[in-house]
Parts: sequence; structure tokens; C-alpha cells
Amino acid sequence: MPVYNEEDAIIPVLTEWRTELSRTVGDGRFSILVVDDGSKDATPERLASLGWPELRVHRHANRGHGQSCLVGYAEAARMGAARVFQIDSDGQCDPAGFAAVWALRDQAPAVYGRRRSRDDGAARRLISAVLRLSLKLARGTRLNDTNVPFRLYDAKLAAATAARVPADFNLANIAMALLLEPHGFREVPIHFRDRIGGHPTVKLWGFAPKALRLHQDVYRLGR
Repeated sequence: MPVYNEEDAIIPVLTEWRTELSRTVGDGRFSILVVDDGSKDATPERLASLGWPELRVHRHANRGHGQSCLVGYAEAARMGAARVFQIDSDGQCDPAGFAAVWALRDQAPAVYGRRRSRDDGAARRLISAVLRLSLKLARGTRLNDTNVPFRLYDAKLAAATAARVPADFNLANIAMALLLEPHGFREVPIHFRDRIGGHPTVKLWGFAPKALRLHQDVYRLGR
């Protein structure tokens, strides 16, 4: 879980996911790795207050959401994880969808949630639809939600793939999805909630330049 300035959301989000992981995976069979991307609010203190034995916190200077995800994939493999599941820290990822993703863990090295219902507004749904169409046209991808923060990977394969993503690739989880696609994938319909608190790090007006940057990055990425 990459996190940046989520002091309002971090404890309730971690708590509900800890409950779901205990129920679905089993107590003692998982770790929770939080990658703190240089938070400047009370997020580090909130994390320190939990004292959970399965909680691991990796902190680094701010480098952005996507690159923090790459760090998480590498760290998970170093911790000896067989699989790594990535979500965001803002409360939009509903634990109710996890069991269906986990059930497919042996059927493909990559299992993605596909956001079929969303509470975060029409503008965000439109952005996702435009992204999906543009990547299908530009890249020929069969994936329907390349940027979804609800993905289960084979940990060793994810770490090896993360090492292939350029350090300046902005939306690195899209690069991960595209590079891993030839290995096979499954998609599971999920519900995506609104944020618990805080504010998105990228405003809606900032998506146009990010989309242009993405296509430049994808062109450089190769196959």
C-alpha cells in the first residue's frame, strides 16, 4: 500500500483490510507493507501507533505513487512473499472484492479488479474510459482497467517486472500491467468507493498533461 498524507484514512483503511486478510488468507499468513512516500502530515505517527506484528513500513523521500508501487513489489519479494496484492490508502478499495481475486491466485500470475461500479464521480469514470480506449488503440491491450489499484501478482515476477520499468515512468502501474500482460491475467468485477478523507494528489485538470506523458512513456516502454 503506497501512502502519502493520508492521516485521516490510514487507520480505518488498514483496519478493515487487516480484518479481511485474516478472514480470507488466514492469521499469520500475510504481512501488510506500507510504503510511505514522504508523508508530511501525521501519517507516520498514525502508523507507529498501531503496533501490529504483521505491519511493515518502508519510508523514502517523495517519488510519486507509481514509483512507490514499484518499491512495494521489490520489497515484497525481498520479504519472501509468494504473492503481492496492491491497493491504495484512501479507502476506495473495497475489501469485499478481495476474496474473488484471491480465489483466482493459481489461475494466472496477475489478477486485477475491474471497476464496474464507482462512487467517485462521473469525471473519474470518464477518465478511466478514455484511458482504456486509448491504450487499446495505441497498445492493443486486452486489459480493461490498466491503472486499477486492486491487483494480485506473483511476487517474484512482479519484482522482476518492476525492475524493467524506467525510474521516470509516471504511471508505473500501467507499465506493470502492460509488461505482465503476455504472462496471462484474469479480471474480476469490483466496486470502487469514494475516498474516506483527504484529497487526490492529482486534480482533474492535471489528467490531460499526465495522459500525454503516459503515451510518451508507453512508446518508450517497448514490448
